[in-house]
Amino acid sequence: MRAFVLIASALILAPAIAQAAETGMVRPEFLPPDTMILETLEASPQLAEARAMLGAARADQRILNAGDHETQVTLAFDDRRVRREGSYSEYSFQAARGVRLPGKAAMDRAAGRAGLKAAEDGVDDARHQASLTLVDRWIAWAEAAERRQLAEAELAVYAREAAALARRVELQDASLLDLEQARVAEARARAAAAQAAGDESAARAEVETMFPGLAPASAPVLSAPAAPARAFEAWPDIILERSHEISIARAVADRERFLASRVRQDRLPDPSLGVRTFSERNGEESGVGVFVSIPFSGPRRTAAADRQAAEASAAEARFTRIAREVRATARGDVIAASSALDAWRASNAARTASEAAARRIARAYDLGERDLSDRLLAERQDFEARRSELAARAEAHRRLLRLALDAHELWLSEED
Repeated sequence: MRAFVLIASALILAPAIAQAAETGMVRPEFLPPDTMILETLEASPQLAEARAMLGAARADQRILNAGDHETQVTLAFDDRRVRREGSYSEYSFQAARGVRLPGKAAMDRAAGRAGLKAAEDGVDDARHQASLTLVDRWIAWAEAAERRQLAEAELAVYAREAAALARRVELQDASLLDLEQARVAEARARAAAAQAAGDESAARAEVETMFPGLAPASAPVLSAPAAPARAFEAWPDIILERSHEISIARAVADRERFLASRVRQDRLPDPSLGVRTFSERNGEESGVGVFVSIPFSGPRRTAAADRQAAEASAAEARFTRIAREVRATARGDVIAASSALDAWRASNAARTASEAAARRIARAYDLGERDLSDRLLAERQDFEARRSELAARAEAHRRLLRLALDAHELWLSEED
């Protein structure tokens, strides 16, 4: 039986362990279930807008594939009067259509494919940006809730101190000055608790407004951040390889390049081929013929080619700029994530030391070895250390999750 349990556990945990090894980032437990997050992201306005733009790109691709030329039909009816001969009913009919010269259709199709690629990556990028916003708002709510809890705990400590001192003053065992100091500390803590409660309500309202139905009844608890399984120096190249901003900029530059080639080819105008039939003198004369119409190229086509070439050059320069910006941002985010993790470790150590110091001073105060101001200062410093640790913990989670999201290892993997 025990062997069966061990085998079953191994089968259950193996995918999770393999995923952690592949992704290099452990998913924090304070996040909502992945199914809920994906449903929320898919229903976001950002993705709705991106999908609409994808539909427009598909239509634009069909337009480019079809080309600019359409069949033109001309039908004319005439009533001719000839002196001393009478009247004749006549008509003429012709149909003509432009023909794209060789190479132009290929450029149109290539431009359509590039535009569609940019729009498809735009949907993924919209999901990515929405996930970054979700993580930021979620952590802000969790941080605000824990900050409110710390403020209430601090208020409770000062309230107990003030109540105890009030009783001691009645018994003439403490000075009125000590009671006033305690009440000042209590009033300050009460104001801080009210502010923290308001901040938590605002943070929750923001989550509920931007991501309806995702927030549970109580705020999540931020766990201790863990270092990624992958070395920090390996993250920039992965982020660059999977960046949607770079792929979108590349697709847009390709599209502009194809269009520039297409417009340059258009300096040689496309001919129009047509067929014509007519009937004159009540049908006594009739005929069928074909014709070719070729427009003459002028300065307008040359100017259009020059403009599109300039736009292609601008798109290529934009791609280079975006690639450099993404690389710089990726390196900066990696440094920030590593620094934030180190800062949290130092802040956590400071919080532990501050708690120990506050306990020692509290015992010394109870023994009469320290006065009230020392105890109040120690307690205040202890809560400040806790708040500092909380802020460092939240920032470390933000930075680490940003790496995971930029590398598409949460809710937007390359396999997905």
